[in-house]
Amino acid sequence: MRYIALDFETGNASPLSACALGATVFEDAVPVQQTVSLIQPPPGVRKFHWGNVRVNHITEAMVADAPAFDVVWRALAPLAAGSVLVCHNAAFDVRVLCACLAHYHLPVPDCRTVCTVKVAQRVWPDLTDHKLDTVSAALAIPLDHHEAGSDAYAAGMILQAALRETGSPDVDALARTIGMRLGRISRMGTTPCSIAKDSAAVRPPRHPINEGEKSS
Repeated sequence: MRYIALDFETGNASPLSACALGATVFEDAVPVQQTVSLIQPPPGVRKFHWGNVRVNHITEAMVADAPAFDVVWRALAPLAAGSVLVCHNAAFDVRVLCACLAHYHLPVPDCRTVCTVKVAQRVWPDLTDHKLDTVSAALAIPLDHHEAGSDAYAAGMILQAALRETGSPDVDALARTIGMRLGRISRMGTTPCSIAKDSAAVRPPRHPINEGEKSS
């Protein structure tokens, strides 16, 4: 099964203001391709908000000569169809992806989506919170937080850790085990990744993170 872990950084509140994209492609459990690129947002959304810059450290000057989204997406588009898109807070990244695809009149790939925030909440419920940096630290996943390539890689590795923790061979089995419904995007629209209403009946045992996984 192919998983593509994605992370977008944006320059302001508009989903069209994507200014960086990181992606790690996993073939089954193995990361086989990593890409990261700055993106120049389209006219009209190029004024960056100071709050976004404070978080991701990407400025308007840094993306002045960067490629547009359609150029950056070109390499990933053939891989996306039929894949599972993996994002930490998938609602945000899927919204950005779909907005950019629509703006550039690009086809929406038919693929499923999984949110590793929701996965982590079900598999490691005793963590203090389920932010990317917290989960990554608990699982000893290296992270340069808010750097798109690093964030994407971490999301993909969190999913792989969850598959191992639950003994699930793939994301479909994981979803059944933890009571989660995978999301989907297609030209017909989007359905968010969600926790099933009856998930308490299929919630896996709470396994503590191995001591060896806590060390950096």
